[in-house]
Amino acid sequence: MDAAAPRLAALVELAGRACEGGDGALEALLRQSAGIAHAVARARLGDGHAAEEAAVEALARVARGLPRLRDPQAYPRWLCRIAARCAATSAWRRPLAAAGPAPERADPAPGPFHSLVAAEGRRAVREAVDALPRRLKEVVLLHFVEDLSYRDVAAATRCGLGTVARRMAEALARLRKTLGGEA
Repeated sequence: MDAAAPRLAALVELAGRACEGGDGALEALLRQSAGIAHAVARARLGDGHAAEEAAVEALARVARGLPRLRDPQAYPRWLCRIAARCAATSAWRRPLAAAGPAPERADPAPGPFHSLVAAEGRRAVREAVDALPRRLKEVVLLHFVEDLSYRDVAAATRCGLGTVARRMAEALARLRKTLGGEA
């Protein structure tokens, strides 16, 4: 097994056990898949609440469709395709007026000034990531939020490793430029 792909390998192993009806395997598989489904949906929708709903729908479809999955090795790509379709359906159903930035969440901080600076920084980063094209946003969220390696992102998105690296480089350059850093 490739050392860079332990998380996807664990998903594939769980998918195999769940397909065979392993005790508790489906629940564990869905729990492990939730973050990836959410990241794919978030990359396509931008809105955290809508992405959450799309990810839940994707996991429900995975649970219903798992008996038809012939090759557990295909599970990560299958999960991403389902999450992408659920996000597309959600975007189509959602009125344009509902689209907007995710609400700020208050995090405990040492003081009001630090809290304000941290919240503004998070907001700026979130808005900059949300403004990226879907193909770039997807690799950023899968890599940085879901902590997948480039190789795992490539497997999950059905792209080549070089494509993922190019997309990441383009995304980071755009983020640096948007956030006021050097391009």
